[in-house]
Amino acid sequence: MAYDVEAESRALIAHGLTGDPVRLSRRRRFAAVAVDVDGDVACTRFVRRSVGSFEHMCHVLVRRGADWVYLGGGGSGAETDGLEDRPGAWELGGHVVVQGSGGVADDAGRRMPWGGRWISYAELRVSAAVASVHVGDRVLPVPRHGHVVVVWTGRRAPVAVAHGADGRPLAGVGLPGRRSPAELR
Repeated sequence: MAYDVEAESRALIAHGLTGDPVRLSRRRRFAAVAVDVDGDVACTRFVRRSVGSFEHMCHVLVRRGADWVYLGGGGSGAETDGLEDRPGAWELGGHVVVQGSGGVADDAGRRMPWGGRWISYAELRVSAAVASVHVGDRVLPVPRHGHVVVVWTGRRAPVAVAHGADGRPLAGVGLPGRRSPAELR
């Protein structure tokens, strides 16, 4: 059973995470994992049970008027659904770890992409000690499984700072940013 990426993403943006899936099964084939909204851009993350593996997918949407329009995304396969409880910092390799990143061009319907903007996202996994992740003035609560997604526009990637339950910062990580053509040479 496939899920409607656009409809499920819009619902996730509108309502946030409403459930805490413990695991996927033959009856429950997909689950919402994370969402972040930064102004008129959003990124949603889902896990879907496939044949013999699990797909971890991120989807980027942009607000056009009152509607959220799907632009694209990406993902990867894994042997597990990743919905187990968060590990400790020693098992994870720190309080916050970047697990993946990507981005899409927002050409706003132009025939050529010039004048458009780049929308980036990063997939984070945080340790059991982290209660929230702060990115600029946004505070992202951390679900039980510890998967968080961050979205932004512009060339400069933000810093994600993990905070404990007492509000103290535990660790920060620079998110992977878009490189200019000169940096790619």
